[in-house]
Amino acid sequence: MDTLAADLAHEARQLNLSALNMAASPEEAVRSFAQVVLNELAARGLLDSEPTVGCWARPRSGSH
Repeated sequence: MDTLAADLAHEARQLNLSALNMAASPEEAVRSFAQVVLNELAARGLLDSEPTVGCWARPRSGSH
């Protein structure tokens, strides 16, 4: 099992999520798990992530 799968399985267990009871799972737990999955995929460069706002993230003004 790769590290991502193990980490996601651990997170699912922490949130008491199971493929067998998804319909009965609290919405907040499912949303939290989805956020973890998306963050991990973005960290691995597999999904776009929001850029951090900073001087490099915005085009320069034409007035400079």
